[in-house]
Amino acid sequence: MEVALWEIALWIGLVLGLMAVGVAVTSLIGSSVPEPVFAQAQRHGRYADLGAAPDRRGGPRRRLRRPPALPAARTARLMPVHIKT
Repeated sequence: MEVALWEIALWIGLVLGLMAVGVAVTSLIGSSVPEPVFAQAQRHGRYADLGAAPDRRGGPRRRLRRPPALPAARTARLMPVHIKT
């Protein structure tokens, strides 16, 4: 199986095109979000390199135990069966 040069160029063009679409969508989202949303996000520490929002309780945080997303499969109980011959 031989790959032609135009096929490689086509794949590279498609990848670059998808990256350009991602950049365009990201910039459109960034320019369409109103300023008050950014101000609220900054108060809550939701920007990169700002770290997590400060803990208002002051004490050590207790880890919440969450149930698993899917219940674990349970093994079936085996019942003894007497076969009469």
